[in-house]
Amino acid sequence: MGLKFMDITTGLTFILLMVGIYTKEVGADLTCGMNWPLCDGAMYGIFPANIPSAIEWLHRFLAFIVGILILFAVYRAWKNYGKTSRITKSIIVSALLLPIQVGLGALTVMKIRLFPGGNRILIEPLISVAHNAVGVLILVALVSATLWEWDKKKD
Repeated sequence: MGLKFMDITTGLTFILLMVGIYTKEVGADLTCGMNWPLCDGAMYGIFPANIPSAIEWLHRFLAFIVGILILFAVYRAWKNYGKTSRITKSIIVSALLLPIQVGLGALTVMKIRLFPGGNRILIEPLISVAHNAVGVLILVALVSATLWEWDKKKD
């Protein structure tokens, strides 16, 4: 059995989560001058100017690709399994979480500018934790859909 669309989508979502953690740990999440969605990179804020901003851009690029794949997965699941299938519902949950995840991702980059002062020690970590938690929820929904799809293919 070869890789299927949901396997690839779920696998890339896991990779995205790992790249996101790496990005945060090396401090690359703050290399774009707290700008989102563009970056203070070389050409017009589109391309990275240095290694840390390249790491941040890799995370953003993967997030864009994964988002498109998830939306396409909703279409495929709806078409192949119907709107009442648990596979479809699980993928829809991941798609509904996408705008929240994008918003939290933007906040992780812009949080210093948006929340100056004493509240930063509480708010900044909570934004990062929420961003990571929603990413995990998206991954769990996709893993569930993938496993249910594998189970359905066995029948």
